[in-house]
Amino acid sequence: MQLKLAALALLLAAGTRTAVAEDRTEVSTMLFAEKRDGDKGGLIVVHPQASFGVDIGRFVSFDVGYAADAVSGATSTVYQVDAVSTATKFSDLRNEGTIALGFRGRRSRITFATTVGSERDYVNRAFSGTASIDLPGRNTTIALAYSHSFDQVCNKNNAMATPLEARALVGTDPCNKTGLIFGKNDPMGRTVWEDLGIDTAQATITQNLSPTLNMQLAGYGQVLDGFQSNPYRRVRIGPNAPQEHIPDIRARWSVSARFNRYLPKLKSAVHFDARFYDDTWRVIGGNLELGYSQYVGKSLLLRFYGRIYQQTAAKFFKDAFYYQTQSTAGEYFTGDRELSPVRNVSVGTKLTLITIGNEKPVWGLFDKLQFNLRGDLMFISNLAADDEANNAGGIDKQFIYGTSLIDAVTLQLGLLGNY
Repeated sequence: MQLKLAALALLLAAGTRTAVAEDRTEVSTMLFAEKRDGDKGGLIVVHPQASFGVDIGRFVSFDVGYAADAVSGATSTVYQVDAVSTATKFSDLRNEGTIALGFRGRRSRITFATTVGSERDYVNRAFSGTASIDLPGRNTTIALAYSHSFDQVCNKNNAMATPLEARALVGTDPCNKTGLIFGKNDPMGRTVWEDLGIDTAQATITQNLSPTLNMQLAGYGQVLDGFQSNPYRRVRIGPNAPQEHIPDIRARWSVSARFNRYLPKLKSAVHFDARFYDDTWRVIGGNLELGYSQYVGKSLLLRFYGRIYQQTAAKFFKDAFYYQTQSTAGEYFTGDRELSPVRNVSVGTKLTLITIGNEKPVWGLFDKLQFNLRGDLMFISNLAADDEANNAGGIDKQFIYGTSLIDAVTLQLGLLGNY
């Protein structure tokens, strides 16, 4: 969520479908850039992905997908009041593959998938299943989803160290693997692979309330069990800078509601989205979003939207000033900005141009071609995590990116084709 000055995302997607077999393919690339003031570093991510799906007869589908993240940037090495004079540079490459097998009936669908992802210091292995059914009349759809991940995280070998003595991982530490998907402890004992299990479940109900009003309610739950600290992040605790230390168990849940209302006379629609979030670390958040979509002629669709989000800090998160002057607020301590108190407002617009080939295919190939252009502006307010830091003027400087009016800019360009 914390961006400064510019975040640029470029998404180029191409998808194809046939009218009978519903075969599909999609290719996309995204570029994300983050920059912080002064010497606080930044981030660049290139995210290409591709997927291909084919129907095997009338009732079975098969999909494969590939995604990658090429990450490079620099970040301050220690969470403290004043960032270090130089940022640590880093780079990494993540590869991920997915295989899915789906079955569908006249009003029901079920899909099973497996995903394997690997990078230098993290291994992800997951299995998932989704199922949905349209009730008689097709005005109500109920869907369920579940996934289990058993991941591994490379970490410094801190078996004999207390939390305040734990050392952080550095880029030169060896993180060995057996093949692509299993971590192997360093024979010299410098690093170990920590386990992390993640169970996620979600239920949604989508209801047509009238010919022009649609509603969706969703409930989400997740339990994480295992090593969840950032192995590279250090926190200044008095004169020491140990690796951050956060709980091994985290349970979180959320509920959300969405409404879409079509306005026939204006050829437009209004949208409303609300979400509440809570977890066992006492991070409580919520967001509200309002949107408006307008057709211009038969081929152009404009959408405008605004969103506000705010969350509280985790119960063990403190501003860097507190850590340095008063130590921790218990067993755990962290410098994770996603666990800090924050408020942000984003506004944006999306333009969609749809071209349909009536008598002859578009570009000689597609039945329908769709262009998308989207832009977002984000305004972020970082809040004090404790009164002591606020009163003393010691709010963490690593999370304050400057005085620019706009904290983030996101641009997205897309192309989707059907045949």
